[in-house]
Amino acid sequence: EASFFTSESDEMIWWAFRDGDKEALATLYYRNIKVLIDCGSKISHDKDLVKDCIHDLFIEIWNNKENLSVPRCVRAYLLICVQRKIIRYKNRKRMAQVEVYKLPDTQLVDSKEDELIMEQHSKDQQDTLRLAMASLTRRQREAIQLKFYANLSYTEIVAIMNISADAIYNLISKAIDILQREVPGQGNIHRRD
Repeated sequence: EASFFTSESDEMIWWAFRDGDKEALATLYYRNIKVLIDCGSKISHDKDLVKDCIHDLFIEIWNNKENLSVPRCVRAYLLICVQRKIIRYKNRKRMAQVEVYKLPDTQLVDSKEDELIMEQHSKDQQDTLRLAMASLTRRQREAIQLKFYANLSYTEIVAIMNISADAIYNLISKAIDILQREVPGQGNIHRRD
């Protein structure tokens, strides 16, 4: 981490980075890399993919620095951007696999069929959760994604969603109640840190 910025907040460093300071960009990277990898690894177990998405994000923000505003919470902004990049990549990969599976059966090898059968149970669970998430309001989905997928604190979620902490607690609590009704047998989800 760059010594010049050790006592500065991420938001102050963001200003320097926007003005073209590469040391500021490096500081943002080193301050946030561990949490970005941890968060990304919850979405994809492919560590190389996670690191590539983080690397791509920092290249993009450097290339577009003049057009970026200062986020209320830089870490939350970076987490959401990385999360979206990984999800977009996984969706593109999934669509490419769908095209492969449309090949005539003679071109599929037994090991691929076995792999599909083994993955079916996991996909069924993901579909059930996806349907349950679709039953939430947009704000409930956003709060759940920030809390449990991006692993943000309530303070960070308040800054991003721009509503009170009590409103965040209520959104998440109601969303959890709905999800537990829609996806039975998944155990209890903790509502507060």
